[in-house]
Amino acid sequence: MKRLLLVFAHPDDESFSCGGTVAKYVKAGWRVDLICATRGEEGSRGPYVNLPQEKLSDIRQKELQKAGITLGIKSITFLGYKDGTLSAQIPGELEDKVHKKMEELVPDAVITADTTGISNHPDHIKMSYVTTYAFQKYAAWIESKLKDQEEAAQIFPKLYYACMPESVADYLKKKKIIPAESFGKLWRGTPDKNITTVINIMKFASTKKKALTSHISQQEDINRFLSLPSQPFLKHEYFILRMHGTTEVFMGKGDRIVNTL
Repeated sequence: MKRLLLVFAHPDDESFSCGGTVAKYVKAGWRVDLICATRGEEGSRGPYVNLPQEKLSDIRQKELQKAGITLGIKSITFLGYKDGTLSAQIPGELEDKVHKKMEELVPDAVITADTTGISNHPDHIKMSYVTTYAFQKYAAWIESKLKDQEEAAQIFPKLYYACMPESVADYLKKKKIIPAESFGKLWRGTPDKNITTVINIMKFASTKKKALTSHISQQEDINRFLSLPSQPFLKHEYFILRMHGTTEVFMGKGDRIVNTL
């Protein structure tokens, strides 16, 4: 059985960025696991505006667990960090935890946010770098266990960055679905030329919607996201192949977009 590991900062990151891809790969027989660094207690509160922070974190954890069932995620590991504090953690601590989980689960592919954090969120950006470092150690560990390197190259794990293409970001800004600025910086998206993988999720759009609406505390953002009849992220999800084994992957003139991980 093939295995896919998701590594994100908050509940709902998984559904927004790659919920359709997860549902599609589960349907194809893959096992999917998720590492969530926080329980999202600093996020929007929706109908729970008067609840204390610790209660909100419990609610968001349950929302993620419900979304996970909808998408077919096999297990969710909460690392227990406080929302909004990831960039202040001791260097190496998060990386070690994620790396150990990779060695335990032995994924064939890993997905995290790209280095823009998709929305410039500092927690997202931190987890992008954390996952990249952890994956490099994990890939080296896998290589060390394989004697036939030529044959091994066919099964080396891959690291993907979930992202928002610049063209999509421009469209969503024009439609006022996302703001022009986020966390004090322009919301630019990822250059379209850097996209290596576009997954068609149209057959799984309803599953993605159901997973998203499980995050009731985030209903304002989710309702705005779903209000667009031609929402691009209900048709396709976008990724950058960042590493194949220990080899860094960069887009070049001869590269082409593929539609499978």
